[in-house]
Formats: sequence, structure tokens, C-alpha cells
Amino acid sequence: MAVRQYQDKAVPDDVIRRIVEAGRLSASGGNAQPWHFVVVRDRVSLHKLGSLVRTAPYIANAAAAVVVAYEKEKGQIGLADAARAIQSMILTAWGDGVGSNWTGFSSLDAVRAEVGLPDRYQVIAVLTLGYPAQRMIGKKKRKAFDEVVSGERFGNRLS
Repeated sequence: MAVRQYQDKAVPDDVIRRIVEAGRLSASGGNAQPWHFVVVRDRVSLHKLGSLVRTAPYIANAAAAVVVAYEKEKGQIGLADAARAIQSMILTAWGDGVGSNWTGFSSLDAVRAEVGLPDRYQVIAVLTLGYPAQRMIGKKKRKAFDEVVSGERFGNRLS
């Protein structure tokens, strides 16, 4: 569940480390590990990131953010590996009661410069982290299982 409102409460260092470690340990094509993660917790820096990611001003109110980048020369494999790392971090965060949201995805050169990543990296996301301000309950709005899953061939119901 995407979280956009956070409590004014720090996420402990060991939890942040566990979340980022999940990204670092994610599967990687050819074990290239073309990613780099910049953890941002400083309030002023979070506000700056919130102003740089057009669709996510709420970054400013998160307890932390992880800028996720991959080596440009790795192309689609690097992009896929970074995306896998993000998903691992999101799931690990949720397991610790920490909400998150994948923000950005494109036009993030200013974010790259802000956190000092070399030009050889492409920023794919700014992953927000924090304890949700509201209790997260209810069902997600998703397509029906049979609408997105087939057995053996497209259109066959999975038994």
C-alpha cells in the first residue's frame, strides 16, 4: 500500500539498515549489482527532495528516503535490478510496520545531483519511508485473480 502521510516519528537506524540491506541482497542479473542507495534522513534534505520530485512533495514529511539509482551502462538489466531492489525494500519495510512509496521514476537528474551521485548513475526512484499517519486497513483495489492469471496458456483458468 502506498503511504503518503507519515507520523512525526523517526525510524530506528537498525530498521533503516535492514530495509536497505534487503535491497542490497536482491537478485541481480549476472550478479552485477548495478545499484546504489543513498539514505536521506536530514529534514532539510528531505524537504529539498520533496521539491525536486514533482509528484511527491510529501517526501518532505517522511522519516527517511532512499534514493535508488543504477549504473546507466547496464541499461534494462540495471533498471530491472533496481526495481527488484525497491520491491524488496518495500516489503521489508512493511514487515517492520514502516510505510513506503515509490516516487519519481523519470526526470530525476536534479535528485542525482542533490545527493552527489556521479553522472554514470540514473536515479529510478526516491523511496519514502516512515510510520503511516493512518491505520492501513481494508482491501486493495485489484483486478480479479482470473483476469490477470492464466494456467498453461493465456485465457485458461488456473486450477
